[in-house]
Amino acid sequence: MTTLALLAGFLLPAGISAASSSDCRSLDRLLPKSTGGFDEYRKAVAGAVRKAGDKALAARLDSLVRKAPVPAENASLAGCLLRGYVVARYGDRMVADLQHLVTFQTEAKEGRPNWDAPEFVRQREWLAAQSKSSGFPFKSYDGRVDEITLPGPAPVLAVLTHGDVQGVENQRWSSPPFEAKLVNGKIIGRGTEDDKGPVVATFYAMAALRDSGWPLSSTIRLLVANGEESSWDEIPYYLARAPMPDMTLGIDAAYPVTHAQKGYGVLAFHGKGAAEPRAAAWRLVSMAGGSGMSIIAEEGTAVLESSGEPNKAKAELSRLADAWTSAHPPARLSVTREGNLLKLTAAGKGGHSSAPESGHNALGDLTAFLATLDLRQDAWGSLAGFVGTALGTTTDGKGLGIDRHDDIIGDLTTNISFLRDEKGTPVADINIRAPRGVTQEETARRITAAAAAYAQRTGGVVEGTVVLLGEAHLAPVDGKLVSTLLAVWEEVTGTPGRPVAIGGGTQARLFKDGVDFGPALDMVHYRGHGPDEFLTVDELHRIAELTVTALWRLTS
Repeated sequence: MTTLALLAGFLLPAGISAASSSDCRSLDRLLPKSTGGFDEYRKAVAGAVRKAGDKALAARLDSLVRKAPVPAENASLAGCLLRGYVVARYGDRMVADLQHLVTFQTEAKEGRPNWDAPEFVRQREWLAAQSKSSGFPFKSYDGRVDEITLPGPAPVLAVLTHGDVQGVENQRWSSPPFEAKLVNGKIIGRGTEDDKGPVVATFYAMAALRDSGWPLSSTIRLLVANGEESSWDEIPYYLARAPMPDMTLGIDAAYPVTHAQKGYGVLAFHGKGAAEPRAAAWRLVSMAGGSGMSIIAEEGTAVLESSGEPNKAKAELSRLADAWTSAHPPARLSVTREGNLLKLTAAGKGGHSSAPESGHNALGDLTAFLATLDLRQDAWGSLAGFVGTALGTTTDGKGLGIDRHDDIIGDLTTNISFLRDEKGTPVADINIRAPRGVTQEETARRITAAAAAYAQRTGGVVEGTVVLLGEAHLAPVDGKLVSTLLAVWEEVTGTPGRPVAIGGGTQARLFKDGVDFGPALDMVHYRGHGPDEFLTVDELHRIAELTVTALWRLTS
């Protein structure tokens, strides 16, 4: 969809006067597709309007000159100009810059901080160069947070993004994840949506505001955090050295406005096994799978041993797996021989763990099926049996006794993120997203009770621990930030919106009354963390249009 088509379809502001709505619709067919500077663009639009016979609107456009405050009655008209201009002037640059930004492989590496890692240094140097060439002051807080500023009066509006990305291990991509190839209108690459696309869109939204020359009421700071997908250490470090912004909007969740977030938690279960496991038809040798704590696993594997003849055992395991998958679509299980052992592979669909419905967890299928077998209750067998019965294909936490509902934030959810070997001990890592009122102490008590019940029933011992559990976040909906962003959403899209709650945890929660404004239309279809993550060119432009309007409305 072209910029003009976007404007024609979306610029139907419901919260402003009929005259202002008419103004925007009048501009739709007249906005230039490309431009030099902002003054040239504004004059071209005014000339086209005057030629079309609307002298009054042309006069109002003529009055929107640099350094002159924009009257309230012309604020929406100014927003129309900014939306058209940011894409006409910078639309191609946004695409090229996002493609370049994705080439920096800014994923966390175990045992090394992000701040001085070579790829992060390269990205920081590139951002600094881009800022300098655009005339924006740039400051790095020791690599933790990179700050790009559009100077203005003392109040500070921060736009929070991040430059680090999730890994791509154990994921199947159709296009190289760090090349950002443009395929059928899609920019495919790790970080396009989460969160490098918003970095680029915000940068050029700030450039468009600067180009207008209109006085602003605040300083705008683009914050690029570099530990959002791992430690979260960088924001406390930044806030210890920089003043808390007066308002903070992140672009790391969903539209219209994300004002509530569940608490982020991690549970770990260690398989210990029965003191003297009884004989069984199957012995589980190992399990493996997982790509990230916040990623729905695409693949999981288990290696099994049978006391029977290998070919017959393979046939029997295949029969059982086929019957189970037929009863549990869309599960996919396959069995292969590896010497005298059998390898069971589960295939799923990647997604974001905060929205279990966005994917299909291979580790859930793997453990749920294994739990139906006659497994020897040693360390691996106990872990598989417990996880498969307590969690398996479910995501509500009921099997662990930790399910909970919140009318505003929603239900607690679980995700089996990793099955792994930790120095000879089998481990399952579970990511939970918890609403208000869920405490670490009560969660620990309940998972311990669930493990004890399994041990009493089977003899298999599993130990559970709460590694961490953060509190839920809820920003007020009646303040200037939320109300303005909802008005912007309606102005640009023509669709009324309401504040939403998400299972994901973004760093906006670390700022006073912080919220998120995009970039996804909803979290169910959120592509960040999954394979073939992408933004279309039109989506990138849409994020820029919404962002420049939000910045304008919050600072004009």
